[in-house]
Amino acid sequence: MTTFNELNISSEVKRAVEEMGYENATDIQARAIPCILEGKDVLGRSNTGTGKTAAFGIPAIEMVNPGCKYPNALIICPTRELVTQVATELRKFSKYKEGIKIVPIYGGQPIERQIQLLKRGCGIVVGTPGRIMDHLNRRTLKLVDTNMVILDEADEMLNMGFKEDIEEILSMMPEDKEHQTILFSATWPQDILKITEQFQKDPIRVEIKSAQRTIDTVEQVYYEAPRGKKTNALRVLLNHYDPELCMTFCNTKKMVDELNDELNNHGIKSISLHGDMKQEFRSRVMEQFRSGNFPILIATDVAARGIDVDDIDLVINYDIPQDNEYYIHRVGRTGRAGRKGVAITLISGNKQRKALRDIIHYT
Repeated sequence: MTTFNELNISSEVKRAVEEMGYENATDIQARAIPCILEGKDVLGRSNTGTGKTAAFGIPAIEMVNPGCKYPNALIICPTRELVTQVATELRKFSKYKEGIKIVPIYGGQPIERQIQLLKRGCGIVVGTPGRIMDHLNRRTLKLVDTNMVILDEADEMLNMGFKEDIEEILSMMPEDKEHQTILFSATWPQDILKITEQFQKDPIRVEIKSAQRTIDTVEQVYYEAPRGKKTNALRVLLNHYDPELCMTFCNTKKMVDELNDELNNHGIKSISLHGDMKQEFRSRVMEQFRSGNFPILIATDVAARGIDVDDIDLVINYDIPQDNEYYIHRVGRTGRAGRKGVAITLISGNKQRKALRDIIHYT
């Protein structure tokens, strides 16, 4: 184990980290932070929940010139929720560093307010690809002093169709001076490796092989339902478990909406969350869920990225996830902080039974 005291980071950041209750660095932090601080490009592979925000966030904070006008670091994230979460974490890490401003920029929020904040000067910009492009085109965001660009959850951004935006942003980095390109991704598909070849210089690969993929405190169960009867099975399970907070996952926005309507029609208080919703509406949905007014949240994988709620006692996979990694992300929503949790997967038919066998083998 590496402690934060052993890492070559400033006393101000160490103090903030200690205050946050962290003593030991996670594997990804212990391996990535020294490489990034040395100025190297890094290609990191790790799942959610491994502490990767600190792995790139702490070095980004350390290399910012306090009081700079244009950002020294640019962090690109797939969703608004993740942008907000990363910006919040970075503010905590930089609490005792003077003059480090962090500006989050994403769609669904008035652009004028963001323009004002950027005009006042900031050290780090955290944003979604679309909104970053928007500001670059308006010239309200300038990369003249950007020494570090970070792609967080790069595979997710490619899945969401941001490939061109990302390539364009990376190609707009100033050519006349050195800069670092840091890329974090849960998986390394061919498209990621292409971006790496094109935009990174001899990147150091930091790969965290997790021997244990899902945690002991989560009981993982599956039920077979006859075709067309999954919704009935879901209602029976919700009545039986009577969860205080439950997340139910579907693979498509359409299914999220249909399932939410179906549960509501049967008097079950559920609420839905997916990428088509406006930001203020999404925030309202999350408040309703966190407060327990609507104890069942139905969501897609993408919408659920960046949701941080510790006391979820039940996760239900209404649809089998499209990727084994997604299964781990979903199941990791419960059983946090040493609590017990239950994760249930519903399957119908041979194809889904086989998909579940793959997941069991993988985890």
